[in-house]
Amino acid sequence: MALVSETLLQDLRIGVRGLLKRPGFTLAALLTLALGIGANAAVFSVVNGVLLTPLPYRDPESVLVIWSKWRNFDKTWVSDAEILDYKNRTQAFQDVGAWGVGQANITGEGDPIRIGAAVITPNLLAVLGADPLIGRPFTQVEAEPDNPTAVILSEGLWRQRYGGRPDIIGRTVNVDGAAREIVGVMPAAFQLPTDYVQDAEEPTRVWLPLKLNPAIRGSHSYHAAGRLKPGVPAGVANAELLALTSTLTQEGLYPVAMEFQAFGVPATDEAYGTVRNPIFLLVGAVGCLMLIACANVANLLLVRADSRTREMAVRSALGARRSRLVRQMLTESTTLAVAAATIGIALAWVSVKLLLSIDLTAIPRSANIALDLRVLGFSLALTAATLVLFSLPPALRASKVDLNEGIKEGAMTTTASGGRQRMRGLLVAAETALAVALLSGALLMMRSIWNLQQIDLGLNPENTLTMSLAVPRAKYDTPARIIGFYDRLLDRVRALPGVQAAGFVRVLPLAASIGDSGLSVEGYQPSAGTGTPGDWQVVTDGALAALGERVVRGREFLPSDTTGSQQVGLINEAMARKYFGGRDALGERFKQRGGSPATNPNPWITVVGVVADVRHNGITGVVKPKFYRPLSQFHESRRTTPVNMTLVVRTRAGQSPLALTGPIRAEVRRMDTNVPVAAVRTMEEVVASSIATPRLTGWLLGVFAGLAVLLAAIGIYSVLSYVVSQRRREIGIRVAMGATTGQVVGLIWRGGVTLTAAGAVAGMVVAALTTRAMTSLLHEVKPLDPATFIAAPLLLMVVASIASLIPAIRATRVDAVRALRAE
Repeated sequence: MALVSETLLQDLRIGVRGLLKRPGFTLAALLTLALGIGANAAVFSVVNGVLLTPLPYRDPESVLVIWSKWRNFDKTWVSDAEILDYKNRTQAFQDVGAWGVGQANITGEGDPIRIGAAVITPNLLAVLGADPLIGRPFTQVEAEPDNPTAVILSEGLWRQRYGGRPDIIGRTVNVDGAAREIVGVMPAAFQLPTDYVQDAEEPTRVWLPLKLNPAIRGSHSYHAAGRLKPGVPAGVANAELLALTSTLTQEGLYPVAMEFQAFGVPATDEAYGTVRNPIFLLVGAVGCLMLIACANVANLLLVRADSRTREMAVRSALGARRSRLVRQMLTESTTLAVAAATIGIALAWVSVKLLLSIDLTAIPRSANIALDLRVLGFSLALTAATLVLFSLPPALRASKVDLNEGIKEGAMTTTASGGRQRMRGLLVAAETALAVALLSGALLMMRSIWNLQQIDLGLNPENTLTMSLAVPRAKYDTPARIIGFYDRLLDRVRALPGVQAAGFVRVLPLAASIGDSGLSVEGYQPSAGTGTPGDWQVVTDGALAALGERVVRGREFLPSDTTGSQQVGLINEAMARKYFGGRDALGERFKQRGGSPATNPNPWITVVGVVADVRHNGITGVVKPKFYRPLSQFHESRRTTPVNMTLVVRTRAGQSPLALTGPIRAEVRRMDTNVPVAAVRTMEEVVASSIATPRLTGWLLGVFAGLAVLLAAIGIYSVLSYVVSQRRREIGIRVAMGATTGQVVGLIWRGGVTLTAAGAVAGMVVAALTTRAMTSLLHEVKPLDPATFIAAPLLLMVVASIASLIPAIRATRVDAVRALRAE
């Protein structure tokens, strides 16, 4: 044992001494491996934190999120009666629960705050498989509409607002102006399935009880989830849901032409569906980067092994066995790999810190991203795998020594054997091919992002501040009080210096999905089962001007459009096209609520303006018919007035919108200290968040592609530099025989470009096969985009030409006399 340890220490000392003697080789190999290991560790920390960490539910694979679909609606919410049907009339589910998301004001102790809130059925926590950290779930009695007394808090809210006091259970908190008893606190990791979705306004932090009304079937307002019985696969549950909805249609509860159906999506797929493909794309990208790094280091080791031919021959002649030579070289490679892994993990730590410092709203559970023990274990396993991949072949090749040829080859600096040259050339071509494939993917994403940024949003986000407010219904219990508060606040905001326009909107475009409502349109008869839906927006006068929305015909709402005056509305161009055909929609009429106009008791609404289409439900989302109603008139059609509104303020050019945050908060406090201001951000931030996933994916792909090109250039440079050193005698003879500088440069340069060209062709084939997986991530650019497939190899050829030119120029400096004398 002592002899083995002494031998290993001797190998280690020789290895370290050899690495230190060649600092150029050592530095190039260290940085190459460190970049590959660091990039892979950083991306794996994202995979581990987001995808590999299970959802905070018991057996999350058994939870299905249930959705509705019908003609022209591929995925939407469920109604009260449908949830009860799925609970009581199916065999696949143990139980079915429901929830609805929104926001709530928390007042009382401390400053008022506005946070994400949800109403949940008492059984939902059991359906999801989640227990309170302390306290208990809701009871059925607490869900009764006339008994709104209970609330459950998130752990974060409990600790931040109440200091994590252990006696929190049983205390009261004011939620939207009503006192509620705290009956439980949920663990920090708990989230509803919808909290993971990118367009969620804010993860829920308080939960209130909900009781479903079996009489409500047409209003689809809630989310639903079902827990499968043990051993029942999701496919069986979906088949049962399809059969049940068919039965409901046969029972006359839905028109046949509506094509009403329900389906379930595994909770894990629902939570990660928007980011799984981009993350897997990044995993593939860093995998390519790691292979390029391995090929590069293997090439460097091959070059070094060729330069040590005589050393290996002499040691073999002195009695060293082949296994001893392989062990010595593997010890050196292990030393190199361990040092590279140390640097790589440090780079990964820095990379994760930088990643977490930017806006990661596109990534669910980004707080879980960290360099934990699992990531470190992955890094060590990756280091071991790459060690075998990049060091074993060169070690085996170097240890296979012909004594006569080895000593002769060591005595004379000649060109390496054809087999070794082919191996090095193959490695350069391979890393070039991978670099071209990676660069092609990055260019496709960049083009897609550019296309997204060129889409006409239908609004102007510049110089616009947004913030969310809500008045408590307990205090503002009539439409007049709600409207009066927002009107008075608008007057105060418009009086602030620098304000150009201001108004309120019910749902901010690109910030949250907007719901639709049934309509009765004069002169329009929908086909059977389709109805006349329209997205509904509630605004005040000045709101469209503040958002930069364009009225293409007619007028915007005026301060005179108030309660009791003529009922007016605005419609978007999509609604004008669909429901009013080719005629001018100005002066036409519609009613809120579907059905026949003759039986609809709501007042007629006259169209006074047509607004340019706005990309409300996502930049690439389909623009559906939408109508706008004045806040001051909405209750005359729906018997209610929204209390949740978003203030939109446009500032004059040159003034920062965020500078108005403090003055506006002060005005709100002066009016009512129990009305909090939340979600303060500029409209440009809202727009940027709507393309956060492709932008972040494109940015990271661009970084990895840049590193891949750099590593490929290093590989080409290292091989050609070695070729120049090995062909000094040949170059000297050529110069002595009259070869010009251009001929010498061309000789070396053509070798590098030929290798790169072969790799680039192979890379285009690889890219053609792999970029198809990016189809769902691209916008208005095809995976086989010709411009990209021309630009990627051309760019790499330019880089390769520069990398080849440097050794080629060095070759012209060979002194023919000294080269021949040395030989």
